[in-house]
Amino acid sequence: MKPLRINAEIDSPEIFFNPESRVFSISGISHPENPKEFYQQVIDWLDEFYEYMKNQEPSKIIVDLNFRYINSTSYKYLREVLRKIATFRDSNFEVEVLWYYHEEDEELLHEGVVLFELPDINLPYKCIPYN
Repeated sequence: MKPLRINAEIDSPEIFFNPESRVFSISGISHPENPKEFYQQVIDWLDEFYEYMKNQEPSKIIVDLNFRYINSTSYKYLREVLRKIATFRDSNFEVEVLWYYHEEDEELLHEGVVLFELPDINLPYKCIPYN
């Protein structure tokens, strides 16, 4: 299976989902012109990944999120992406989310905590500050 790689633009994040290492990374600024279209390609790739993996040994998936900025519409679609990843746990995958945030950005920290504790997501996570 091929990795998913989307290069960062001025208004959209870099995405690199590596099926071999099982590290799924989204980083940068997220306020694309059409967030539904942008994030739908991620959800489609996750569906393919799930089909690819369902007959293989379960393993750990690391979701590495490092936003400098994410608008509310992108946040809504990120929730959909994480909801999809959360369903992998039903197939005995272990999932861990790393949420990086600037140490002075309390709002972004709070947004991550709220997101991962939503009942439809409820993924183990670590919030990691940087300066």
